Amino acid sequence: MRIKQEKTGAIWSLKRLAGDLLALKGWMLAILACAVGVIACNVLSPRLLGSLVGAISDYSLSGGEANAFLKSLTNPILFLLLTYACYALFSWLKALIINHVMTNKITAGKRIQLSDKISRLPLSYLDKTTTGEILSRVHHNVGTMGWRIHETIDVIVMGGLQIIVMAVMMFAENAFIAAMVLLLTPFSAILSTIIAKKSAKQYDLLWKEYDKLYSFAEESFGGVETLKSFTMENLRAQEYADINKKLTETSKKANFLSLLVQPLVALVNHLSFIVVCLIGGYLAISGKMSVATIVTLILYSKNFSSPIMLIANGFSSVQLLSSSAKKVYEFLDEEEMSVQTDEFASPVRGEVRFENVEFAYVEGKPVIKGLSLTAQAGERVAIVGPTGGGKTTLVNLLMRFYDPQSGKVLIDGQDVAHINREHLREHVSMVLQDTWLFNGTVAENIAYGKEGATREEIENAAKSAFADGFISLLPNGYDTILTDETALSGGQKQLLTIARAFLSDTPILILDEATSDVDTRTEIYIQKAMERLQKQKTCFIIAHRLSTIVHADKILAVDHGKVVDVGKHEELLAKNGFYAELWNSQYANQ
Repeated sequence: MRIKQEKTGAIWSLKRLAGDLLALKGWMLAILACAVGVIACNVLSPRLLGSLVGAISDYSLSGGEANAFLKSLTNPILFLLLTYACYALFSWLKALIINHVMTNKITAGKRIQLSDKISRLPLSYLDKTTTGEILSRVHHNVGTMGWRIHETIDVIVMGGLQIIVMAVMMFAENAFIAAMVLLLTPFSAILSTIIAKKSAKQYDLLWKEYDKLYSFAEESFGGVETLKSFTMENLRAQEYADINKKLTETSKKANFLSLLVQPLVALVNHLSFIVVCLIGGYLAISGKMSVATIVTLILYSKNFSSPIMLIANGFSSVQLLSSSAKKVYEFLDEEEMSVQTDEFASPVRGEVRFENVEFAYVEGKPVIKGLSLTAQAGERVAIVGPTGGGKTTLVNLLMRFYDPQSGKVLIDGQDVAHINREHLREHVSMVLQDTWLFNGTVAENIAYGKEGATREEIENAAKSAFADGFISLLPNGYDTILTDETALSGGQKQLLTIARAFLSDTPILILDEATSDVDTRTEIYIQKAMERLQKQKTCFIIAHRLSTIVHADKILAVDHGKVVDVGKHEELLAKNGFYAELWNSQYANQ
């Protein structure tokens, strides 16, 4: 447990972030150069200002020619103004580089990394993680990382360097006063450290509440029709209010602790400033120190307190940054799917075999038990059975969304466990019950099934799927842009996804409840299209409506993860077994 905490704590996440920042070392050096420029101006300006005040004080005591004295101040004043101008320029450049280069590069880069990571995660992880949680990582946590990098770099670079330089300069002016100022500094550090540890825990809790909020919002927006149909809007609104209330309370605790650092550190800094003024004033009155030195020390003391205040202000940013970074890096460290590089040795014909396959989504609760089956190349295989019987799981194993715990899945005699997933899926087309269309033209949505598809190929695929008829009635035909407001029926959307799958022209075709969301007439069109397009393809058809698969070359009745009936429709009815029971339960009264 201790090792795990070390690998997921604030220091761990900040080290990971530091590694990413070092990859941008050119920009980091530019930031460091600007920081050095700012600090050099901070060091030089108190000396120049102290010298000017000292010269004015000496003139007021000793007198002299006024015009000559004022003329002698011209160059020092111009040099002081130039120093302040350089300070402003270096500060602006530093902020510009951090905000518009560093922050954007880290934010954009991390979002791309997370997006790539999602594609490499096993489906089992995505099954147990809500979309809201993933969105929280990609948008909220990464966004917070980006915005807080500025403050953190200021804390580390500006704060740390400036404290060291100012301390050296104060000791060079007067070791006694410098020591008095430094003696009070540890109190600020101790207070900040104690509060930071407590606030870090609260920020971790805060991100968990944000995960809940994103997940809740995703569920609510995705199921808005169900909520309305059951008049659950008020209850859902109350639950949303409760989550927001908890989020607000956690945020208050985290911010209260973080914001407490600044006033406490400010109090210590003001005490040190008072000490410098009192001791310096006494030494000046007693003639042991010049006015110029006193003013210089007072300004150095003030400048010494600035980085401490900067660090105090930056503690909340550091805590937010480390807490967000921890969420991001933990996600990036999630175990990925195994990577294979093998490809099919020869053009895929489409023979599919399951040999003694065992599979469980949850350990100890097998869904597939010692299953063996064979689909010959070009054969139409229907898979039927009750809900939870393992029908869709067979397809998931074939597509390598999951890998079996034991046994083999083979295509043309090659174990798919050794085949690169992307290469495997290039040979399989899939149409799911839930249609998925993106904002784009009808042609672009169909062409999603084949990169570089020509317009002729797109239209031929639509005609084969009997989608050309309704497409021609759309305002701009194939160039009609599909949005959430486009009036397409469920059946029409399904036909577009089927046309997309047909366009890919793969040797293996999977239809998972593909006709469950269409009317009777559209279903007839799909059946005709299937007869035309299944030629020389191995086709797996998963359907609850048994009337859609009566012409299949082979029907597999699956129950509790096992094939309990195999044969053609007429053979299985004559056998009067499990398939016949399913058929009679649907059509006995017709």
